[in-house]
Amino acid sequence: MDKSRRKALGGLIFALGLIVMLIGAMTDLYETKIGVIIMLAIWFVGGALVAFIFGGKEETPEQSKSQVIIVETR
Repeated sequence: MDKSRRKALGGLIFALGLIVMLIGAMTDLYETKIGVIIMLAIWFVGGALVAFIFGGKEETPEQSKSQVIIVETR
């Protein structure tokens, strides 16, 4: 996975945690403290998953391009 996709996934995890915290702060669904705890849990678990699943060497641009093979039949 290239660097831009990792950044996008990290941003998505960050936004999800922030939304959870804001829901707790703006509604009576749960307390703000619980929202902050859930937000931190999402960030830690999500960051660990991203590092575990997509860790390793970066792909070169040639590896990330999809290749199409055209086969002629007669």
